[in-house]
Amino acid sequence: MQNTDAVNTTNHEHDFDVHLIPGSIKSAMKDAEAGSRDLWQVPPEQLHLIQNFNVRVNSEKHQAKVREYADSMLSEGFYQDKPLAGYVAKEDGEQVIYIYDGHTRLAAVLLAISEGADIARVPVVVSQAGISMEDLTVALVRGNSGEPLAPYEMGIVCKRLVRFGMEIPVIATRIGVTEQYVKNLLSLMAAPLEIRNMVIQDRVAASTAIDVIAKHGEKALAVLEKAEAKANGAGKSRVTGKHVDPASEFKKAIREQALEMFEIMKEIANDERSFDGLRSDLADRLARTLAEIPDVAE
Repeated sequence: MQNTDAVNTTNHEHDFDVHLIPGSIKSAMKDAEAGSRDLWQVPPEQLHLIQNFNVRVNSEKHQAKVREYADSMLSEGFYQDKPLAGYVAKEDGEQVIYIYDGHTRLAAVLLAISEGADIARVPVVVSQAGISMEDLTVALVRGNSGEPLAPYEMGIVCKRLVRFGMEIPVIATRIGVTEQYVKNLLSLMAAPLEIRNMVIQDRVAASTAIDVIAKHGEKALAVLEKAEAKANGAGKSRVTGKHVDPASEFKKAIREQALEMFEIMKEIANDERSFDGLRSDLADRLARTLAEIPDVAE
């Protein structure tokens, strides 16, 4: 079987529906002419990707990461301490080695080889019997040893796990986040396509999109489009909270800086030169305000 999809890193959030039948690891490695040391050493061209399984968005940032890894492999080779993770499936009488973790490194090594890198084999750790598609999906988050998944990409994982019948508390535990975060990600995945595209294209922060969806519901798209126009008008290409609700962002900043401002006010009040230089009404206001605030040392 020829590997025809090893460089395809585009994800499809809605049409992933693959079920793999476990195959024979020893037979697969023999068919692939793989060598074994502490890890299986497999020719890269014998490795396959599960169609539409990878949740990485094939963005410019992702392509730059593939390029970075490929450049490293051209000069340093493939690091043996960064093995790919594989699953052996039996298809049409053949043993097929699918990669479920290490998609970026696989794309990078194939690119490096196409540019002259002398890499005949790469290290692969193969999952043992009893691994389910749910386990492989969780591993997209938990087993990721490289660039962490972006919130939108994690949202795709959560949506798939829901489709597998997994409850939100279980999903949260399995991928190591809070239940509320899973709910937030699922709300993003249920948002209109226009909003999801804004997040995918990094035109709006995922956290901002989630907040707007929660606050504005069906009007969220209109709110984000208005905020984007405001951001673009200010020379910014990415919408953040200050473009959506400036007053809320101002209050948030005040809360975050409150302790520092309190300490500055105390220093002014305790510095005779500074305090005496204030207008009398300002000095009175400062004294009254400080009197209303318990000292942090108390």
